Amino acid sequence: MKRILLFTLLLVIVLNTNAQRIYRYNDNGKTSTKEFDLIDTKLDLSFNFKDQTVDGEAWIQLKPHFDSANSLQLDAKKMNIYEVKSDHKDLKFYNSGEHLNIDFSKVYTKNDTINLYIKYKGNPNKIQNKGGVAITDNKGLYFINPNGLDKTKPTEIWSQGEPEQNSAWFPTIDKPNQKSTQQITLTVPAKYKTLSNGLLISQKENANGTRTDVWKQKLPHAPYLFFVGVGEFEVIKEEWNGKEVSYYVEPSYKDTAAELFKNTPEMIEFFSKITGIEYVWDKYSQMIVRDYVSGAMENTGAVIHAEQAMLSKGELSERNTWETVIAHELFHHWFGDLVTTESWANITVNESFANYSEYLWLEHKYGKDRAEEHMLKTKDAYLNKNPDRLNENYEKHLVRYNYTKKDDVFDVISYNKGGMILHMLRNYLGDQKFFAGLQHYLTINKFKSAEAHQLRLAFEEVTGEDLMWFFSQWYYNSGHPKLKVTLEKDLLAGEQKVKITQLEKIFDFPLSIDVYTKKGKQNYKVFVDQKEKTFGFPYSDDIKLIKINSDYVLLAEIETPELTTDELIYQYKNVEHFVDRKEALELLKDKQEEKDVFKTFEEAMEDSYDVIQVYAIENINLSAKYTKKKTISKIEKLAKNKNPNVAAAAISTLGKLINVEYLPIFKESIESISPKVKGNSLLAMYYVDKQTAKEYANKLPNDIKDVIYVPLLKMYLEDRKEEHVTFVAKYLLTGMYLIQDEKFKKDFEDAFDWVASTSNERAIEVLVDDFVEKGLRYKKYNFNYEAIRVLRRVIEKQREVKNSNQTKLVDLLEQGIRKLAID
Repeated sequence: MKRILLFTLLLVIVLNTNAQRIYRYNDNGKTSTKEFDLIDTKLDLSFNFKDQTVDGEAWIQLKPHFDSANSLQLDAKKMNIYEVKSDHKDLKFYNSGEHLNIDFSKVYTKNDTINLYIKYKGNPNKIQNKGGVAITDNKGLYFINPNGLDKTKPTEIWSQGEPEQNSAWFPTIDKPNQKSTQQITLTVPAKYKTLSNGLLISQKENANGTRTDVWKQKLPHAPYLFFVGVGEFEVIKEEWNGKEVSYYVEPSYKDTAAELFKNTPEMIEFFSKITGIEYVWDKYSQMIVRDYVSGAMENTGAVIHAEQAMLSKGELSERNTWETVIAHELFHHWFGDLVTTESWANITVNESFANYSEYLWLEHKYGKDRAEEHMLKTKDAYLNKNPDRLNENYEKHLVRYNYTKKDDVFDVISYNKGGMILHMLRNYLGDQKFFAGLQHYLTINKFKSAEAHQLRLAFEEVTGEDLMWFFSQWYYNSGHPKLKVTLEKDLLAGEQKVKITQLEKIFDFPLSIDVYTKKGKQNYKVFVDQKEKTFGFPYSDDIKLIKINSDYVLLAEIETPELTTDELIYQYKNVEHFVDRKEALELLKDKQEEKDVFKTFEEAMEDSYDVIQVYAIENINLSAKYTKKKTISKIEKLAKNKNPNVAAAAISTLGKLINVEYLPIFKESIESISPKVKGNSLLAMYYVDKQTAKEYANKLPNDIKDVIYVPLLKMYLEDRKEEHVTFVAKYLLTGMYLIQDEKFKKDFEDAFDWVASTSNERAIEVLVDDFVEKGLRYKKYNFNYEAIRVLRRVIEKQREVKNSNQTKLVDLLEQGIRKLAID
């Protein structure tokens, strides 16, 4: 019996030990074994627009990494391989459909260089879609409107290589721990511009109406970063330190693109300075394309952006919401392109840095409030309100070897959590050591691949400190602290006690605590390394407020004692951090019947940061008994503020008063280029003069209507006139599922019967097109099935109302369902 118990105990220990392993020999995240090293890649490509294929020739130079070899396997997805040669001699090969297996005519050693020639055809459309959430498709090369049949979009070709999809259009060793120099020759119709990595070294006009462009990059980078882009683009050129900085955009967007990308040269300068490594690549180009399968991609010196980047001048006047994406992709040219993750398990050394660069740039360019607002959104995305998603995030490691497929690691752990972990490390080490550590990591790993341990070792060499305690819990473990804070006064000891209790996993971490008294703020830096730890501070009977994690650096869920109204007012007025000011107003919003709370909102209408200011203006309770004429007078002045966000908020608030005296303000403001100001003015006008508002709305061009669709929808949903049903149909799915305003969602649900009952064929066509587009775009979330379910409800409604053209309408709806159901 004792032997059986001992054996059982040993078995439990072994199983637990295995369960706790962060790496196993056969994990999907295992770094690819380097049997060969790429040296150089030359490609000669032309494109068949009709068949959506690429005709290619490849010259690949490589060598055995260590062991001698007489054969080679290249990644070559769904290609037709016609010839394989070395030194002008044919080689035997076998094409499996995923790989090209080549037999050499002799054995090569690690001292030999192998030169291969391959003639092939790439068939990207033959690749079955196995995309992920961040990158929704995996064909590698995309033909957009190749036959020009869709008059609403241009004809383009562009590539998307991450994680390992560029081997759909050229044969290579498609692994992130490979590096190669490159030359790409592109033959295209002469009307098109081309873009690739490196510099354009030659152009040749051909007799058949085509042109041949040759792009060459002398510095090595990973195969997934190779890029080709083709289309009718306008090119805007600037310069940074003698290097070209350019933007490839549709001709109609040329004038606005300069405003969208205007801070790029300053970003290059800033990132060069903070990393200590000057931007090394030949040029920096950015291209905006249609129907992109992600948000943006850091192809070396040739970044690609989705069409959502094409913000209007009006939207840019409010805020360049794409600016963080621009910074993110640029910073990859240090973390990702210069030093590349050796495996997708270690994607944190690419994506976490790019994520954190967004904070670094905003802090530098716009100040602490803007950066902390962005960090709050980053944190909220990780600490998801959906408990299932939050629990799922909690259990994932940052360095994750045991993923199911590569795309799984492109998530809020690798991006958001990783960025916040870097913020914690920066705070712990201090700026001088942190940025010196980054410089050392980039210097010793330049043009190589690396993993998180090398990042740790670089920081340790610079600081002289063992940082395994930090990396073991944040990089090689999962979760985050969940804390309960208890405050107690110890009068005998003359101390204010702050007890920190860790509710689940035990972490070691520094923590910032601020104690506010009549004399001001006292900051205490403490270190928590136990399940429960109590800290004592000199007791004062005039303590106004105690803030835990006062710098908001620690990534944690923290349960703190509820604050009183007086404490919240004090917090807004005395605590500088953006989160504290915003939190105070949110918790005070429904207490404005109290005079001091109302006055706090009045004060907040003039806050130094426009996001706080806007919140106060939009939420001040003008029906409160303390409202005075001077309060409304302030809002009238704010309606003419130069900041369009502030002006729009003020106009919205004035509109709630339904006072015809403000009609001149609304009429003047509706001419603004700002969509927020224009839209809020239209809606405010509608509440006081419906006829005038409708006349203005009818005169608006469609492109403006699409930008200010929310106020228009509110008007149209209230009126429910048949002439507007097509416009509402276009946004039915958006209103029901994608708009955050819960009341507005309810309005759309109430309007469902109206839209679903229409006999307007154009409205049904628009509805179906939108359902198909969004259903397929969010297919990875199974949204296509939800779109199918709603379309079936529309069919039921059509059969119920029995329109005279019911058969045609139902056929349109069923066509949409079939498109959504395609696997």
